[in-house]
Amino acid sequence: MRKNKFDKVWKQKSLEVLENNKWSDEKEYPTELIKRCHEYRKIPVSQLTIEQLRTLIGQNLGLKYLVPIAIEFLTTDILIEGDFYPGDLLESVLKIDKNFWTQNLNIKEQFVDLINLNHDKIRSGEIELGNLEELNNMS
Repeated sequence: MRKNKFDKVWKQKSLEVLENNKWSDEKEYPTELIKRCHEYRKIPVSQLTIEQLRTLIGQNLGLKYLVPIAIEFLTTDILIEGDFYPGDLLESVLKIDKNFWTQNLNIKEQFVDLINLNHDKIRSGEIELGNLEELNNMS
């Protein structure tokens, strides 16, 4: 029963809360990217924009929580766009380290199915599917 309650509210929490890991605040950050990631980790995951998801996933942050949300968006539009180009969120998810996929087989299967269903549309968007064969062969 506790799990069901968690399932209903986890998206209303930030990565900081979900991971129980608060990064210390800095007066200055070494890069703009680090500053943005620091800020994005404080936003409830249900309120993250496509660009914020793309950025965090691209930095391999909060994948356990963010990839399922990204898959929800990609299910609506496989070539959904952050700030750069159509399919930039998809490309970020495709570039995730394979260790994530081997530890999260249910998410991997869901993602591979989504890619296979949208293969032609992805190709027309000129998205590189190089990691797909590797994902398909993981167990």
